[in-house]
Amino acid sequence: MADNNKQISSESICLTNGSSYNSLSENDINEIIEQYHEEEEMNFEMSNDTKSGKRVRSDTEEETDTEWRVQRKGKKMKEQDKIELYISWNEQLPKQFALAKLFKQEDIKDIIKVKYINQFKVRVEFSNELSAIKFEQCKTFIEKGWRIHRAMEKSYSYGVIKDVDMDISEAEILKSITCPNDIQLVSALRLNRRNRIKDSDERWLQSEAVRLCFKGTNIPAYIYVDELRIKVDPYIFPVTQCTRCWKFGHSVKTCSSKIVCPKCGDNHENCVTENFKCVNCKGKHMAMTKICPGFLKEKRIRELMAEFNCTYRRALTMYVPPVRPTMSVMKEKEPDDVDIQT
Repeated sequence: MADNNKQISSESICLTNGSSYNSLSENDINEIIEQYHEEEEMNFEMSNDTKSGKRVRSDTEEETDTEWRVQRKGKKMKEQDKIELYISWNEQLPKQFALAKLFKQEDIKDIIKVKYINQFKVRVEFSNELSAIKFEQCKTFIEKGWRIHRAMEKSYSYGVIKDVDMDISEAEILKSITCPNDIQLVSALRLNRRNRIKDSDERWLQSEAVRLCFKGTNIPAYIYVDELRIKVDPYIFPVTQCTRCWKFGHSVKTCSSKIVCPKCGDNHENCVTENFKCVNCKGKHMAMTKICPGFLKEKRIRELMAEFNCTYRRALTMYVPPVRPTMSVMKEKEPDDVDIQT
């Protein structure tokens, strides 16, 4: 299932081993970094779905440092007793003072902590289930267009269909599709692929693959176009990597960290060192290589998200790190010595 949209997701130059860096010139490395900037721009544009009037954001975005806690006397809350809800909006959410005032006006109580994931998404923790339900059903928030959902629960699910004629617009695709079992189709987005033609001015071209966004947690196995049944595969989101700090899970447009060199991991622009150090795993490679354990982990988590149609946080609980073979296991796999008589 991990290969369903392999050929249509944003592709990057893959450096397969550490020795390959030595064969690259400084211009080659700078070109790779430039391609990462372009790919990041493309991924950011794909994450903004204007057809549905909503701002589709990744479940893997890093959190900011903006938060406030409510101090109360008594026993400390256990982790399993907390009820976590998320607010998301296609516009910038109110800041701390305005949000606190709004909660007071609507008589929202039993809040333990408020955490700003970014300017479009906020996490609110409650100590009481009834208060959490009141928060979910608040008419003022609903009328504002805020989307409120609980942690580990998905509001939207994504699938992909292939071999869609290039002359059909996204609006026509959306209008032509019928979903079974009353599943609501929210938007359709034609995906892009990298242009493999050298010396071309266009880095990206539209493909015949279309990403479909469904409301709720269900992805239909098939959709119908004029009574013709078309298979829907789960969509695997590409791994997002910031080209400013080179961390995973967010883009440069939302990054507030210091500039990090992708080669040595220090706080400066791209340097000319050959002593590489990854900022994510501290390995002896550049930050954008596809052999990085950090990248492989993020890729596997997104495959789990697609396979089980779940959030990043739930997929993270299912992730099992690969087991590296020990020396004893490697010796057991070595062939036995054979005496050859002459």
